[in-house]
Amino acid sequence: MAENVIGIQEYMQSYVPDLVAKRLAEKPVADMEGTVFKLQVTIKGEKSLVFGITITDAREISVSEGAIDGPTLEVVLSEDFIRPLVDLASSFTGRKQYDAASQAKGTVDFEVDMPGDWTMPVSTVFNGASQPSLKIMGASADLAKIASGELNGPTAFMQGKIKMEGDMAFGLSLSNIFM
Repeated sequence: MAENVIGIQEYMQSYVPDLVAKRLAEKPVADMEGTVFKLQVTIKGEKSLVFGITITDAREISVSEGAIDGPTLEVVLSEDFIRPLVDLASSFTGRKQYDAASQAKGTVDFEVDMPGDWTMPVSTVFNGASQPSLKIMGASADLAKIASGELNGPTAFMQGKIKMEGDMAFGLSLSNIFM
């Protein structure tokens, strides 16, 4: 398990703004001066959380906890949807995970079976390398348990809870990250 685990609040207030800011810097949107886009995200679960995301001029982003006045768009997500993303981000927060991710080269594609009978594809590329490649398939609950250290990856594979295709040696080399 990672030494430091982030929660949904930190993910929404720190990680999401950094991702959006990076995306806006990479692909600026023209003619957006004077605009304010307000997104309210509600994450329903054991403890429901509400966040307001404001993007000004398609350049600046701020995230605040709680409802916002006059949102342009409101989105309600189940905690079951966002938890695997938070757990995946959390799995990279320890020194062991950082060192392993810094040295890895290759691609891992996930097919995450989500509640409600749909699959969320997630692609990861380590250090710009497209090869070797591995595909990991499994239920969001099982993959979240692996990311949090609650379930051992090789055990989950042997029990058929997750399936892998591709370069198995590469998969084993990632054990310090995902397992």
